[in-house]
Amino acid sequence: MARREAGEPLQYVVSRWGFRTLDLYVDRRVLIPRPETEIVAGAVIDLDPRGVVVDLGTGSGAIALSVAVETKAARIIATDASADALAVARANLAGLGHRATRVELYEGDWFAAVPADVRGGVDVIVSNPPYIAAHEDLPGEVADWEPTTALVAGATGLEAIERIAGEAPEWLRPGGTLVVEIAPHQRDAALRLCTRYLHAEVRKDLTERDRVLVATR
Repeated sequence: MARREAGEPLQYVVSRWGFRTLDLYVDRRVLIPRPETEIVAGAVIDLDPRGVVVDLGTGSGAIALSVAVETKAARIIATDASADALAVARANLAGLGHRATRVELYEGDWFAAVPADVRGGVDVIVSNPPYIAAHEDLPGEVADWEPTTALVAGATGLEAIERIAGEAPEWLRPGGTLVVEIAPHQRDAALRLCTRYLHAEVRKDLTERDRVLVATR
């Protein structure tokens, strides 16, 4: 009760939270999985990937592990620049046992952590990157407790999205797809970053707000 009275999110207090079909361990080292991100994971799962899926900035591992459980993807590569976040993802990976044997975890900054042997052959690249601008106000329960580096991208909020969208074509196979969570007001700017793709669109979340950038190489 004291932790909740201090403003700590319930998810951190109970150390568990549901995400699609999963029951995940979460603590202050990672973002709390949200319903919006379930839509992102669903966009990947609906593509029914059978080859390689890369999850950039995996955090708790929510997206990567959902893909492992709900698709037949042969190889799922999950990266994060935070060793602390990867420790949480590793705990969640261990909790899934044989269902997650196709998931590999790597520490490093975005594509720098992805094994070179998959360059040009990835079916799907997915990310829920930081997309908050430094000047934006956040609710206290978020700003005071969740990891800032997983929330704030920089001055504009587009820094991580721009980097991912710019580098992804080097890693995707022809016909491969990029799936990225964005803020609703970033729709037009995100689409402008996709000039190297054959098709790009932004899909809505459960509250009918623009949320998921989907671009096909």
